[in-house]
Amino acid sequence: MNCKVCQRDAVEEGFCEWHLRAYRNLVDRFPVWGRAMGITWKDYLSQIAENSSAGNWVKEVAKCLIENGET
Repeated sequence: MNCKVCQRDAVEEGFCEWHLRAYRNLVDRFPVWGRAMGITWKDYLSQIAENSSAGNWVKEVAKCLIENGET
């Protein structure tokens, strides 16, 4: 199976090892952001996808999740 984002070999959750790390970071950090900012998972992903300070891997995953309706 290929990565949902970049077509490399997927290792877990449909992501390659690099995008899987980014995905796990998104999931792990959401509870803090969500509480602090009072936002939903979908809003969180949207903010990350547009954040110029966020890394490329994590922005790619956020955009992929939004596009695939995994919000």
